[in-house]
Amino acid sequence: MRVVLITFLTILLVQIVGYSQVETSQDSICSIFKGQYLGKEPPGLIAKEFDSGQLTGDMKSFNFSFSPDGKELFFSYNKGTEENPYYYEIKYMKCINNVWSTPETAFFSGTFSDVDITISPDGKKLFFASDRPDPEKENMDIYYLEKTSNGWSQPKFVEGDVNSIDGDEIHASLSLKNNLFFRSTKPGGYGDNDLYKAEYIDGKFVNVRNLGPNINTEYMETDCFIAYDESYILFNSRRPEDDNKYMIYVSFQIKENEWTKAVPLGEEVTSIYGALGSTISPDGKYLFFSSRRGDKRAKYWISTEIIEKLRPR
Repeated sequence: MRVVLITFLTILLVQIVGYSQVETSQDSICSIFKGQYLGKEPPGLIAKEFDSGQLTGDMKSFNFSFSPDGKELFFSYNKGTEENPYYYEIKYMKCINNVWSTPETAFFSGTFSDVDITISPDGKKLFFASDRPDPEKENMDIYYLEKTSNGWSQPKFVEGDVNSIDGDEIHASLSLKNNLFFRSTKPGGYGDNDLYKAEYIDGKFVNVRNLGPNINTEYMETDCFIAYDESYILFNSRRPEDDNKYMIYVSFQIKENEWTKAVPLGEEVTSIYGALGSTISPDGKYLFFSSRRGDKRAKYWISTEIIEKLRPR
């Protein structure tokens, strides 16, 4: 099951993000980034390019997550080779005196396959998925780190009912209510890959609940990101009614555990090639995603007003 899951992730990256044919040395990409959001001019209702290889020298980076204070940036990076194509790690940058450091492999990553990094609303927890064998399992599971007075802790296995024995769990996203939203291949869903919610009680994530048929289908749902106030959830799916291309969908929570029927984001985000890998900036103002526009494959950002346009009135 893990091989199938990671194969799917790699196919997504190849189709939408793409791979550069030329490897670039780290020294040649040390151009200095300064200021908030790496000094990029914020977008409006038209998507702007955020990164097309400047951060890592190629097109293998995705899944950007800024800390609430805007001074730390984590992102996933595909460092797979022809011999071992399903291999990921977490990259890290920090802003010191208004200048951003060169991307480096995060201290906790680089040995196992680590992917799908997100930061909690208060900036005190980092969630990611990994195939590390602790406890002894062959599946992808969700781990987290905690912010301490001395920096980030070592990774911890998410305790409770989130990580299953037979399934892969990835794409964890925490809300202000401490509910954890994630994707799992555990049996019993509407399809082989569904989105779920778990509540945080007494130090564990329990009471796992499927998000239901307005979100989950017989097709794959993945790459989920919950708005911090839980007013909406973003995710990826590939459905026949939408030309079988990977698209970012949104569903709005109209009352506790009741969601509107998911709809794809508009043409502002979805090119003819689709879009994927959505995350939201800590202030809720910007949507980050990956897409191809013509011959250009890049990471883009756009105002979240395009999401509000779809909210039921």
